[in-house]
Amino acid sequence: MGTEPIVKNRDFNDRQIKRIFYRRLGIVIWVSFFTATVQSMVFFALFDPSYLGQLSSFAVDITQWQGYAIGFVFFWAFTFSAALFSGVVLALPRSRLAKRNPNN
Repeated sequence: MGTEPIVKNRDFNDRQIKRIFYRRLGIVIWVSFFTATVQSMVFFALFDPSYLGQLSSFAVDITQWQGYAIGFVFFWAFTFSAALFSGVVLALPRSRLAKRNPNN
């Protein structure tokens, strides 16, 4: 496996690089969506969103469906940013230190 970034790799053309990018982006979106659904199910099994609006420091009058939607979007945005950061870190090329042979 090469250590240079995929853009500098001469074995891939522009179309293949775009396909790899969109595939990785799709994986990040799917993982964050799936994780947000599980987080929403667990969180809202324990807490009612209409009561959470009343417990906040400023009174917010939201219905249960609005609370579910806001909570899901919050969970999805949070897990998307975490998954995107992980994907970027995994896609970075290895450093010279990682390529160094410890036996020399």
